[in-house]
This record gives sequence, C-alpha cells and structure tokens, in this order.
Amino acid sequence: MTSTKPIIRKSIISGRELFVCDGMVDPILQQQIGTLVKNLHYVRTEKSRAGVPGYVAICDIVKERISSDAFLRGLRQIVESLLPNEQFTDQRAYVNSSFYGDTYYIHRDCLPHEQHVTALYYANLEWQADWGGETIYYNDDEDAEAAITPRPGRLVIARGAMLHRGNVPARNCYEERYSLAYKLNSLGPSSP
Repeated sequence: MTSTKPIIRKSIISGRELFVCDGMVDPILQQQIGTLVKNLHYVRTEKSRAGVPGYVAICDIVKERISSDAFLRGLRQIVESLLPNEQFTDQRAYVNSSFYGDTYYIHRDCLPHEQHVTALYYANLEWQADWGGETIYYNDDEDAEAAITPRPGRLVIARGAMLHRGNVPARNCYEERYSLAYKLNSLGPSSP
C-alpha cells in the first residue's frame, strides 16, 4: 500500500497479538481517506458495550462495499500477511467520530475465546500528542498494557478479544478523532 519502509511493532497481551504498524499506507491515500471521513454522515447509534450510558457516533460502511473497496482490501492483505496461517472473512467496517465530552468504555470486539481480528486505522490528517485520544489495550485483569497514539496513517491490528478502549480527544483539541474499524472473522488455520 506504500513505498516507504514500514515499521511494525508486535506485542502479546494476555496471549493475544497486537501489531502497531506505521508507514503501511501511501501518503496520497492517507490524504484521500482523511478528507473523506470529514464528510461522512455520522449517527449516534453505538455503545462500547451493553449496559453503559451514552451513544457514540459512527458511519457504517455498507457490507457489500467492504469486499470491493481497494483500501479495505489492502488492510485485509496486511492482516493476512501478519497472521499468515489463518483464513478470514469480512464481518463489519465503520468509521468512529469522537470529540471531547464523548465517553467510551472498556470492551471486547468478540468473545474472549474467539480469535477474530480488528484492524483500526487512524484517519486524521493531523494529530498532536497533547490532544490525547489514545487507544488503550488492557490485559485480562483490566490493567493497561499499551497506549497507542492515534498518529495519522497508523494501523493497529489486534485480536478482537483483547480488552480495549478508545479515549476521546482532550479539552484542548478542537478536532474530531476519526478511526476506521475493520472487523474480520477468523476461520482458523489455513488449509494446507
């Protein structure tokens, strides 16, 4: 997806893989995605998990478009290259839009025993460290293990069963924080 040398950091949290990938997306494509997400229609229909107050704003990507979208196909190829012994199917893709005052809660994207994967792409064209908005990944005891800064063009690939929470921008940030979540079902080991 890019001509620059990618940087990939791998961590294991409670036995689950977490990859932080920089330099994987072409700067021109980053610009296009960053511009696009600002013009999408967001609705407050999602909760981090059942039983918590407040809704967060998302824009769903139509399921039929997931398999034909070049950007999402590229993300899937990255997932498949990092987890080469598994087969995947598309589950869902959407863009999150959050700003100061929103509330997110610790959650999992699938059941604890499942091996599904979430690819999270940070779509803002600019982000300052003082703006916060990190994604926090927790171990099974709910202790924070990794804080991932939402750098422009960064991609995080993690097992959906890993506890995590997206933090909202700090008060001094006047930008919305955009992240594209692409969820893939793991069908288990690839056939020989």
